[in-house]
Amino acid sequence: MICCIKVRTLKLEAYTMGRIMEWAARSDHLGGIPRKAVITAVGAFARAVANLCNKTTVHNADTLLTLVRSRPPGVPLITVSNHMSTLDDPVMWGGFKGLLLSLDPELARWVLAAEDICFKNPVFSYIFRTGK
Repeated sequence: MICCIKVRTLKLEAYTMGRIMEWAARSDHLGGIPRKAVITAVGAFARAVANLCNKTTVHNADTLLTLVRSRPPGVPLITVSNHMSTLDDPVMWGGFKGLLLSLDPELARWVLAAEDICFKNPVFSYIFRTGK
């Protein structure tokens, strides 16, 4: 019985530590290298999925790109997508042809994430916090 209680406590501590990790979300964490690596990897994957595995059509892309690129620092831009899966949002941004927004950490978007999927262990927590 004592062993079970101890195991549960350790799991709870690891779970709590994995969920918090606020330091990983800072843009200056390790000189920004982890953030650039995660965003570049996700952007490259999204571009591959959008362009190689699908036929992607973007309507009014010029308007959206103008809004993303020309807004002043600190000014939010809210976008909404009709999700069919958890991959829809990153793949949507990777689908813009000739667009490197998906590879630029400064222009990367903060995205809502499902806690039970993205923050289930410390490794996932670090990756998702680092990559916004």
